[in-house]
Amino acid sequence: MPARRNRNATFRHRVSPGGKPSRKKKSDKPSKSRCALCANVLGGVPCRSPAALSKLAKTQKRPERPFGGVLCSNCLAQVIRDKVRLQQGLISKEDVDFRRLKFITSLKRTAQ
Repeated sequence: MPARRNRNATFRHRVSPGGKPSRKKKSDKPSKSRCALCANVLGGVPCRSPAALSKLAKTQKRPERPFGGVLCSNCLAQVIRDKVRLQQGLISKEDVDFRRLKFITSLKRTAQ
């Protein structure tokens, strides 16, 4: 165990093979991915460092659905509902929450 003076939460103190002491900064743990609308934690999105994420396959990084890795399933369902209601003329753009408008306009046209 290192001496008490060398213990720290953010730095690791090591001695190099040449005998010189060195300090290495611990990398912070990445935060969990959150939904862009409701800020809930996204399921199916791994919480890993960028180096570890680059080694994963594309389908392991995020769900294979529209806005996968950006919106949670509940918010996505609401966006799709609003898109269909707008297409059918049941509601107007003023009735839709302004935070969802960006996702509604970028959502591809649904099959009819």
